[in-house]
Amino acid sequence: MNSQEWVKVWDLPLRVFHWLLAAAFFAAYLTEDDFLTLHVWAGHLVFGLLIFRLVWGFIGNEYARFSNFLCSPGQSISYLKDMLALKSRRYLGHNPAGAAMIVLLLVSLLLTVISGFAVYGAAGSRPSGRNHRLQP
Repeated sequence: MNSQEWVKVWDLPLRVFHWLLAAAFFAAYLTEDDFLTLHVWAGHLVFGLLIFRLVWGFIGNEYARFSNFLCSPGQSISYLKDMLALKSRRYLGHNPAGAAMIVLLLVSLLLTVISGFAVYGAAGSRPSGRNHRLQP
């Protein structure tokens, strides 16, 4: 008997997170100099989404939880070797290589946001350039 069972892996909050994160990142990336206000708001949205994902990684559905997919670097490397040998096992949700990518992506986005906050905070105290105005 050939039956397929559908498994809902990504829940609605996680799907919304993914699309909002992509949109906010590209908005921030594309508006760095010319539309500083939009750039800053997009950066704040990325930060809020990262906080949401951190929380959702502990309270979300089975596949959203970090405990479901995070693994050691050795497991990720082993998976990549198996993948190159065309003998990797299949996973619902993220595989070990995907888990490593998620960690690197979340950390790099967090560092980008923190550096943006630092630069924006420093620029706010010392206005310069065409996009900064003195506050009364």
